[in-house]
Amino acid sequence: MKEFDVAIIGGGPAGLGAAIYSGRAMLKTVLFDKFGTGGQLNSYEKIANYPGFFEDTPTYKLSESLLAHAQRFGAEIIYDEITSISDDREWKILKGFADSYRVHASIVATGVRYKNLGVEGEERLRGRGVSYCATCDGPFFVGKDIVVVGGGDSALQEAQHLTQFGREVTIIHRRDEFRAYPDLREMVQKHPKIKCLMNSTVQSIEGKDFVEGIIVKNVVTGEVSKMKTNAVFIFVGLQPNTEFLSGYADLDDYGYVKTGEDMSTSKKGVFAAGDIRIKDVRQVITAVSDGAIAAQSAWKYMSCRK
Repeated sequence: MKEFDVAIIGGGPAGLGAAIYSGRAMLKTVLFDKFGTGGQLNSYEKIANYPGFFEDTPTYKLSESLLAHAQRFGAEIIYDEITSISDDREWKILKGFADSYRVHASIVATGVRYKNLGVEGEERLRGRGVSYCATCDGPFFVGKDIVVVGGGDSALQEAQHLTQFGREVTIIHRRDEFRAYPDLREMVQKHPKIKCLMNSTVQSIEGKDFVEGIIVKNVVTGEVSKMKTNAVFIFVGLQPNTEFLSGYADLDDYGYVKTGEDMSTSKKGVFAAGDIRIKDVRQVITAVSDGAIAAQSAWKYMSCRK
């Protein structure tokens, strides 16, 4: 069974940030990811809001840069999916599909997955007009028609943000009332660039290489119509990838990990970073920051044990 000082579970920005700082602290570091590094960065073609990466930089360049940085400081990359963590005296036992591993400290950075609409065209056009992040991709649609799907706080907040870029923003919601706070509902209803299409659902997303339109169904009348649009931003919820932590570390009712400011969890020697934490802002820059803090906390934890 391989042994490490620190194991980082998840190869997105938070995990790679943790690997950089853990390696710099001269800790024997391993990073696990089931497919490949990059995390949510792989869902998008370009990034323009990360310091030093501007002018619509391809996301793979940032992902490759973070990976190279982590490897420069000695982080080992293992492509395996960790399915459980357990305690064995001073060790943490990580069980994966390929093997099991013994470590002194763990940093969980498995991120979240977007709840999909599950309609035709969604996966095929992801990153080509289908998006789940207005802050990330809104600037790519200046002067374009934009559709936002959802009716909660996030959907309405992101719709308002998108009005800075789009010619017109249409919010499509399956119910006759939004589920957001009253002030948000009032804001979108009064905004001159926002239209609200209630009691409606998106049936499919159309386009050859990029989004060109959607098929919409009125759930009351059953009427089906086609709407032209250049972008579909989907905000129907996030699902943290924390199922393997259930019963081991404290999670909230939605599956997000409860942490302190030092990224510590309810389990000593186990830290969490990035989008799986309970937090307000989920951006690449905040994920990398979380990873750095978690790695520093892991170093302090191990130093106190010596």
